[in-house]
Amino acid sequence: MDTEDRGYQLIKQELFKHLNTSGQGYKDSYLIRRIRARMRKLGINDFMEYYQLIKRNKQELEDLLLTVAINVTEFFRDPIVWKTLERKVLPELIEFKKRHHDSTINVWSAACSTGQEPYSIAMMFSEFLGDQLPRFNIKILATDIDREALNTAIKGIYPREIVEKSVPKHMISKYFLPMGDHYRISPKIRGHVQFRQFNLLSDAYPRGFDMIFIRNVLIYMTKEAQEGVFRKLYDSLENHGYLILGKTETILGNAAQLFKLYDLVARIYVKNQNLPGR
Repeated sequence: MDTEDRGYQLIKQELFKHLNTSGQGYKDSYLIRRIRARMRKLGINDFMEYYQLIKRNKQELEDLLLTVAINVTEFFRDPIVWKTLERKVLPELIEFKKRHHDSTINVWSAACSTGQEPYSIAMMFSEFLGDQLPRFNIKILATDIDREALNTAIKGIYPREIVEKSVPKHMISKYFLPMGDHYRISPKIRGHVQFRQFNLLSDAYPRGFDMIFIRNVLIYMTKEAQEGVFRKLYDSLENHGYLILGKTETILGNAAQLFKLYDLVARIYVKNQNLPGR
């Protein structure tokens, strides 16, 4: 079996040594699929041969990291999620903030890839709040394990077709600056987002969030790793906070008691504040 192949084990060890983390949190089936995709591209069939290549070629190791990190994203991905946020979640959250005389809104876009999600979040708040936007301090932390994806996100420059495919036309003129066959995110939107490299298998998570987006990344992790992530996300959310998952993801096992389902179709959850011993 591939999982017992000595070459595969050495590749896995090298990969996660480079990421400064344990590889036990990721499904072998997923890792093998991504490694084999890279090997096929190079015409290599043997894991050990590929391991020897990444040992002597640092660039190939970097390319493998990008393959494993798999960045698939777009602006306003899964429109039903954004409609639900606009119609249900944001009115509740803004009302809560006003009631508690709190003008700061903290959002975490975990596994943000090349930045389309956190920028979509910033645009969503700007659209929803309109003239009230200056009354609030919208702070969006956007993290990813992939340094190259983060570099793209920080620049905030995207090909014209990517922007025009999924951003409403009236928002393009408000929040983007044209640059030939590209668009650049406007400074007023960029100013709400702080980018940082972060590994979801780390022990220490940032805290104090009103909303956490973690979409389409947990499916690549083992059940045990997922449960660990959910426990840390629970502590990262404020008691009134919202957790937004990907459309194919759900909370299973012991972690299921940590959150209550808020909207099934949009995969939005809220903290369960009635946990025994909490």
